[in-house]
Amino acid sequence: MPATTLPTDLPTDVNFTGSFPPDPTTALGRVMMRICIGTDTRQELEDLLLEEVTQDAALREADITAESVPDVVEWLIQDHNTQVHFPSQTAHGLITAFDELTESGIVFGFGEARDVQESLTAISHAANTLAQQGFPIHGYCFSTIADVERMILQQQLSVAFGVFDETGAGAVQIGERIAQAFTANDLHVAWNGTEDERIQVIGGYAVPYVDPTDEEDIDFD
Repeated sequence: MPATTLPTDLPTDVNFTGSFPPDPTTALGRVMMRICIGTDTRQELEDLLLEEVTQDAALREADITAESVPDVVEWLIQDHNTQVHFPSQTAHGLITAFDELTESGIVFGFGEARDVQESLTAISHAANTLAQQGFPIHGYCFSTIADVERMILQQQLSVAFGVFDETGAGAVQIGERIAQAFTANDLHVAWNGTEDERIQVIGGYAVPYVDPTDEEDIDFD
């Protein structure tokens, strides 16, 4: 599969149409970034904003206090969900592909760790849990927090992949299975077919925010 470049004619990203779009250079923008990704619980979002408040005098001058943090987070969530009513095609394809890969023995991590080492540790724990549940384990793939943030900002996700042991399928075969699962779910994939390059998924990722601890699930159908 030949490598491709990021298209220049991507559609306007719905994540950026609200009052406070995701922005890594501002406190509220960083919280909104996490809301757009959708993997943090509401409590984690509140903790993040509380940390921002303690470090950012501008927030305090804007009357955002520790007591008002839950209300501000709720306002940001509602602002996001007013713009994003359902998952984008890319989000739907990724989530569906990751579920299929898990069932076929490829463990995934999505924005759960800050760097490669943390990602591999989280993947290892997830693999142990899945193995105890009877799932086969052949390989893994992951995207760090920075990778997922880049997907929100630039509509391009980098996905690393590999194998756990020498008895499993080789890394390239794992990469091929991942790329095939992505392509089968109508994702735009760029990869040079080697273990030296990450798989790229190109497209706008948007999901309405639902607290992962809530029983309610997003309908992806």
